[in-house]
Amino acid sequence: MSAPKLVLLTDFSPLSKVAMKFALKMAGPLNAEFTILNIVRIEGVPKANLKLKQIEKTLTKIAEEEGETLVRELKQEVKGNYSLQFKAIRSHTVTEMVRRYTDKNPTNMVVMGSRGASALKKARMGGTTVSVIDDCNAPVLAIPEYAQYKNLQHIVYASDLKNVQKELDIIVEFAQIYGSHVHMIHVVPSMDKKVEASKKSVEEIIQKMNYSKLDFKLIIDDDVPMAIDKYIKETKADLLTTFTHHLSLIEKLFAKSVTRTLAYLGSIPLLAIKRK
Repeated sequence: MSAPKLVLLTDFSPLSKVAMKFALKMAGPLNAEFTILNIVRIEGVPKANLKLKQIEKTLTKIAEEEGETLVRELKQEVKGNYSLQFKAIRSHTVTEMVRRYTDKNPTNMVVMGSRGASALKKARMGGTTVSVIDDCNAPVLAIPEYAQYKNLQHIVYASDLKNVQKELDIIVEFAQIYGSHVHMIHVVPSMDKKVEASKKSVEEIIQKMNYSKLDFKLIIDDDVPMAIDKYIKETKADLLTTFTHHLSLIEKLFAKSVTRTLAYLGSIPLLAIKRK
Protein backbone atom coordinates (compact mmCIF):
# COMPACT_ATOMS: atom_id res chain seq x y z
CA MET A 1 0.00 0.00 0.00
CA SER A 2 1.37 3.41 -0.97
CA ALA A 3 1.78 6.01 1.76
CA PRO A 4 -1.53 7.82 2.39
CA LYS A 5 -1.51 11.59 1.89
CA LEU A 6 -3.39 13.65 4.47
CA VAL A 7 -4.05 17.40 4.57
CA LEU A 8 -4.30 18.92 8.07
CA LEU A 9 -5.95 22.31 8.50
CA THR A 10 -4.72 24.71 11.16
CA ASP A 11 -5.45 28.20 12.42
CA PHE A 12 -2.92 27.58 15.24
CA SER A 13 -5.77 27.13 17.73
CA PRO A 14 -5.87 24.39 20.40
CA LEU A 15 -8.79 22.78 18.52
CA SER A 16 -6.81 22.42 15.30
CA LYS A 17 -3.90 20.90 17.27
CA VAL A 18 -6.28 18.30 18.75
CA ALA A 19 -7.29 17.33 15.21
CA MET A 20 -3.70 17.19 13.95
CA LYS A 21 -2.52 15.00 16.84
CA PHE A 22 -5.48 12.67 16.25
CA ALA A 23 -4.54 12.36 12.56
CA LEU A 24 -0.85 11.78 13.29
CA LYS A 25 -1.64 8.99 15.74
CA MET A 26 -4.17 7.45 13.37
CA ALA A 27 -2.15 7.52 10.13
CA GLY A 28 1.42 8.05 11.35
CA PRO A 29 2.01 4.28 11.77
CA LEU A 30 1.11 3.90 8.07
CA ASN A 31 4.09 6.16 7.19
CA ALA A 32 1.64 8.76 5.94
CA GLU A 33 2.62 12.03 4.28
CA PHE A 34 1.04 14.98 6.11
CA THR A 35 0.73 18.54 4.81
CA ILE A 36 -0.44 21.23 7.22
CA LEU A 37 -2.30 24.08 5.50
CA ASN A 38 -2.88 27.55 6.94
CA ILE A 39 -4.81 30.30 5.19
CA VAL A 40 -3.31 33.76 4.69
CA ARG A 41 -6.25 36.06 4.11
CA ILE A 42 -6.70 39.81 3.69
CA GLU A 43 -10.29 40.61 2.77
CA GLY A 44 -10.80 42.87 -0.23
CA VAL A 45 -7.15 43.40 -1.12
CA PRO A 46 -6.75 45.15 -4.49
CA LYS A 47 -4.02 43.45 -6.51
CA ALA A 48 -2.45 46.80 -7.40
CA ASN A 49 -2.09 47.92 -3.79
CA LEU A 50 1.64 47.47 -3.07
CA LYS A 51 1.32 48.31 0.62
CA LEU A 52 -1.28 45.62 1.19
CA LYS A 53 0.79 43.17 -0.86
CA GLN A 54 3.66 43.82 1.53
CA ILE A 55 1.34 43.15 4.49
CA GLU A 56 0.29 39.89 2.87
CA LYS A 57 3.95 38.92 2.37
CA THR A 58 4.68 39.69 6.02
CA LEU A 59 1.70 37.66 7.22
CA THR A 60 2.82 34.74 5.07
CA LYS A 61 6.31 34.88 6.57
CA ILE A 62 4.87 34.97 10.13
CA ALA A 63 2.63 32.00 9.33
CA GLU A 64 5.56 30.03 7.93
CA GLU A 65 7.62 30.72 11.05
CA GLU A 66 4.73 29.59 13.28
CA GLY A 67 4.28 26.59 11.00
CA GLU A 68 7.90 25.51 11.43
CA THR A 69 7.48 25.70 15.21
CA LEU A 70 4.24 23.72 15.00
CA VAL A 71 5.88 20.97 12.92
CA ARG A 72 8.70 20.64 15.48
CA GLU A 73 6.22 20.47 18.38
CA LEU A 74 4.05 17.84 16.70
CA LYS A 75 7.03 15.66 15.76
CA GLN A 76 8.18 15.87 19.36
CA GLU A 77 4.76 14.93 20.75
CA VAL A 78 3.88 12.19 18.24
CA LYS A 79 6.83 10.01 17.28
CA GLY A 80 6.91 8.09 14.01
CA ASN A 81 8.34 7.67 10.52
CA TYR A 82 5.72 9.85 8.87
CA SER A 83 6.61 13.01 6.92
CA LEU A 84 5.20 16.39 7.94
CA GLN A 85 5.38 19.72 6.12
CA PHE A 86 3.70 23.11 6.43
CA LYS A 87 2.29 25.43 3.75
CA ALA A 88 0.81 28.92 4.12
CA ILE A 89 -1.61 29.59 1.26
CA ARG A 90 -3.28 32.83 0.22
CA SER A 91 -7.01 32.39 -0.31
CA HIS A 92 -10.31 34.17 0.29
CA THR A 93 -11.81 31.33 2.34
CA VAL A 94 -10.64 28.10 3.99
CA THR A 95 -13.01 26.10 1.78
CA GLU A 96 -11.59 27.65 -1.39
CA MET A 97 -8.03 26.95 -0.18
CA VAL A 98 -8.79 23.30 0.58
CA ARG A 99 -10.65 22.67 -2.66
CA ARG A 100 -7.93 24.27 -4.78
CA TYR A 101 -5.14 22.40 -3.02
CA THR A 102 -6.82 18.98 -3.04
CA ASP A 103 -7.85 19.32 -6.69
CA LYS A 104 -4.18 19.86 -7.63
CA ASN A 105 -2.55 17.48 -5.16
CA PRO A 106 -3.40 13.79 -4.54
CA THR A 107 -5.20 13.71 -1.16
CA ASN A 108 -6.60 10.69 0.66
CA MET A 109 -8.13 12.70 3.50
CA VAL A 110 -8.56 16.22 4.86
CA VAL A 111 -8.51 16.52 8.66
CA MET A 112 -9.84 19.49 10.61
CA GLY A 113 -11.19 20.42 14.01
CA SER A 114 -14.94 20.76 14.50
CA ARG A 115 -16.84 22.61 17.19
CA GLY A 116 -20.58 22.34 17.83
CA ALA A 117 -22.76 25.18 16.60
CA SER A 118 -25.68 27.13 17.99
CA ALA A 119 -29.22 26.82 16.60
CA LEU A 120 -28.72 30.16 14.85
CA LYS A 121 -25.64 28.89 12.99
CA LYS A 122 -27.41 25.66 12.09
CA ALA A 123 -30.17 27.67 10.43
CA ARG A 124 -27.68 29.56 8.27
CA MET A 125 -25.33 28.33 5.57
CA GLY A 126 -23.10 26.59 8.10
CA GLY A 127 -19.65 26.87 9.62
CA THR A 128 -16.23 26.17 8.11
CA THR A 129 -16.32 22.42 8.76
CA VAL A 130 -19.66 21.96 7.04
CA SER A 131 -18.57 24.16 4.10
CA VAL A 132 -15.42 22.09 3.58
CA ILE A 133 -17.45 18.85 3.74
CA ASP A 134 -19.92 20.27 1.21
CA ASP A 135 -17.36 21.50 -1.32
CA CYS A 136 -14.25 19.33 -0.98
CA ASN A 137 -14.00 16.25 -3.22
CA ALA A 138 -11.60 14.46 -0.86
CA PRO A 139 -12.90 12.65 2.26
CA VAL A 140 -13.07 15.01 5.26
CA LEU A 141 -12.41 13.87 8.82
CA ALA A 142 -13.91 16.31 11.34
CA ILE A 143 -12.51 15.98 14.87
CA PRO A 144 -14.49 17.35 17.85
CA GLU A 145 -12.63 19.40 20.42
CA TYR A 146 -12.30 16.75 23.14
CA ALA A 147 -11.38 13.81 20.90
CA GLN A 148 -8.35 11.69 21.70
CA TYR A 149 -7.17 8.92 19.41
CA LYS A 150 -7.15 5.53 21.11
CA ASN A 151 -8.16 3.15 18.35
CA LEU A 152 -10.82 2.67 15.72
CA GLN A 153 -12.32 -0.43 17.23
CA HIS A 154 -15.91 0.46 16.33
CA ILE A 155 -16.97 2.35 13.17
CA VAL A 156 -20.60 3.31 12.62
CA TYR A 157 -21.51 3.59 8.94
CA ALA A 158 -24.77 5.52 8.53
CA SER A 159 -26.22 4.56 5.16
CA ASP A 160 -29.14 5.77 3.05
CA LEU A 161 -28.96 2.38 1.25
CA LYS A 162 -27.87 3.97 -2.03
CA ASN A 163 -24.68 2.64 -3.67
CA VAL A 164 -24.33 0.12 -0.84
CA GLN A 165 -21.83 -2.16 -2.59
CA LYS A 166 -19.46 0.66 -3.63
CA GLU A 167 -19.64 2.35 -0.24
CA LEU A 168 -19.08 -0.87 1.69
CA ASP A 169 -16.04 -1.62 -0.47
CA ILE A 170 -14.55 1.70 0.68
CA ILE A 171 -15.57 1.33 4.33
CA VAL A 172 -14.35 -2.27 4.68
CA GLU A 173 -11.02 -1.49 3.01
CA PHE A 174 -10.51 1.31 5.55
CA ALA A 175 -11.71 -0.84 8.47
CA GLN A 176 -9.36 -3.70 7.58
CA ILE A 177 -6.37 -1.43 8.15
CA TYR A 178 -7.34 -1.05 11.80
CA GLY A 179 -9.23 -4.32 12.33
CA SER A 180 -12.35 -2.27 13.05
CA HIS A 181 -15.86 -3.59 13.60
CA VAL A 182 -18.22 -1.89 11.14
CA HIS A 183 -21.77 -1.24 12.37
CA MET A 184 -23.83 -0.38 9.30
CA ILE A 185 -27.14 1.29 10.17
CA HIS A 186 -30.11 2.72 8.29
CA VAL A 187 -32.79 4.87 9.94
CA VAL A 188 -36.37 4.89 8.64
CA PRO A 189 -39.62 6.29 10.14
CA SER A 190 -41.53 3.01 9.58
CA MET A 191 -41.32 -0.42 7.97
CA ASP A 192 -42.88 -1.24 4.61
CA LYS A 193 -42.33 -3.72 1.78
CA LYS A 194 -39.72 -1.51 0.09
CA VAL A 195 -37.68 -1.23 3.31
CA GLU A 196 -37.96 -4.98 3.86
CA ALA A 197 -36.66 -5.64 0.33
CA SER A 198 -33.77 -3.20 0.84
CA LYS A 199 -32.88 -4.87 4.14
CA LYS A 200 -32.75 -8.29 2.49
CA SER A 201 -30.59 -6.91 -0.35
CA VAL A 202 -28.11 -5.34 2.10
CA GLU A 203 -27.86 -8.55 4.11
CA GLU A 204 -27.03 -10.48 0.91
CA ILE A 205 -24.29 -7.96 0.03
CA ILE A 206 -22.82 -8.24 3.55
CA GLN A 207 -22.72 -12.04 3.25
CA LYS A 208 -20.69 -11.73 0.06
CA MET A 209 -18.31 -9.14 1.59
CA ASN A 210 -16.67 -11.89 3.65
CA TYR A 211 -15.70 -9.49 6.45
CA SER A 212 -16.58 -11.03 9.81
CA LYS A 213 -16.62 -7.69 11.65
CA LEU A 214 -19.52 -6.25 9.67
CA ASP A 215 -23.17 -6.15 10.69
CA PHE A 216 -26.33 -4.29 9.71
CA LYS A 217 -29.14 -2.83 11.81
CA LEU A 218 -32.37 -1.17 10.75
CA ILE A 219 -33.52 1.54 13.18
CA ILE A 220 -37.11 2.82 13.29
CA ASP A 221 -37.11 6.51 14.20
CA ASP A 222 -38.45 9.80 12.81
CA ASP A 223 -35.35 11.80 13.78
CA VAL A 224 -32.46 10.40 11.72
CA PRO A 225 -29.53 12.43 13.19
CA MET A 226 -30.64 11.89 16.80
CA ALA A 227 -31.19 8.16 16.20
CA ILE A 228 -27.66 7.88 14.78
CA ASP A 229 -26.21 9.86 17.68
CA LYS A 230 -28.01 7.59 20.16
CA TYR A 231 -26.68 4.47 18.44
CA ILE A 232 -23.15 5.92 18.49
CA LYS A 233 -23.36 6.30 22.28
CA GLU A 234 -24.84 2.82 22.74
CA THR A 235 -22.01 1.15 20.80
CA LYS A 236 -19.32 3.50 22.18
CA ALA A 237 -18.22 4.04 18.59
CA ASP A 238 -14.85 5.60 17.73
CA LEU A 239 -15.78 6.96 14.30
CA LEU A 240 -18.91 7.81 12.31
CA THR A 241 -18.82 7.54 8.51
CA THR A 242 -21.32 8.98 6.04
CA PHE A 243 -21.38 9.51 2.28
CA THR A 244 -22.38 12.93 0.99
CA HIS A 245 -23.41 14.54 -2.28
CA HIS A 246 -23.17 18.06 -3.68
CA LEU A 247 -26.01 20.01 -2.11
CA SER A 248 -28.38 22.20 -4.09
CA LEU A 249 -28.89 25.82 -3.01
CA ILE A 250 -32.24 24.88 -1.42
CA GLU A 251 -30.61 22.07 0.55
CA LYS A 252 -27.89 24.42 1.77
CA LEU A 253 -30.34 27.16 2.74
CA PHE A 254 -32.52 24.81 4.74
CA ALA A 255 -29.68 22.57 5.99
CA LYS A 256 -31.37 19.50 4.50
CA SER A 257 -28.45 17.16 5.10
CA VAL A 258 -28.02 14.52 7.79
CA THR A 259 -24.24 14.85 7.50
CA ARG A 260 -24.40 18.60 8.16
CA THR A 261 -26.45 18.00 11.31
CA LEU A 262 -24.13 15.25 12.51
CA ALA A 263 -21.14 17.54 11.97
CA TYR A 264 -22.77 20.00 14.37
CA LEU A 265 -23.53 17.30 16.97
CA GLY A 266 -19.83 16.42 17.01
CA SER A 267 -19.91 13.65 19.64
CA ILE A 268 -17.22 11.59 17.86
CA PRO A 269 -14.99 12.08 14.79
CA LEU A 270 -16.99 12.19 11.56
CA LEU A 271 -15.57 10.91 8.26
CA ALA A 272 -17.58 12.37 5.38
CA ILE A 273 -16.85 10.85 1.97
CA LYS A 274 -18.08 12.56 -1.20
CA ARG A 275 -20.12 10.37 -3.49
CA LYS A 276 -18.66 10.27 -7.01
